[in-house]
Amino acid sequence: MGGKAFDPARTDVTTRLGDIEAWRLIADIHHPVHLHLVGFRVLSRGGKAPLPHDAGLKDTISLRPGEAAEIITRFDGYPGRYLFHCHNAEHEDMGMMANLEVI
Repeated sequence: MGGKAFDPARTDVTTRLGDIEAWRLIADIHHPVHLHLVGFRVLSRGGKAPLPHDAGLKDTISLRPGEAAEIITRFDGYPGRYLFHCHNAEHEDMGMMANLEVI
């Protein structure tokens, strides 16, 4: 993510234990974005209300080409490294993953 090859030793994003994070995800092509070890809620898609299948706690959101979505989560499970990535196998191979460090 961000055009850099994935490095499992690198921290790409840092947040604090208990912090609430709201993210805006934007897809160029189809991306099922997956967040490890924490669930999130979908706040909106394309600036509109979430779709019926967005209800409840999620760990993956499927974004279609050109689609944007806002999600919110709280990193309160434990301090350490969390991984987020695209679930398309070829995208994982291309390094579309990032490490989030909870301190």
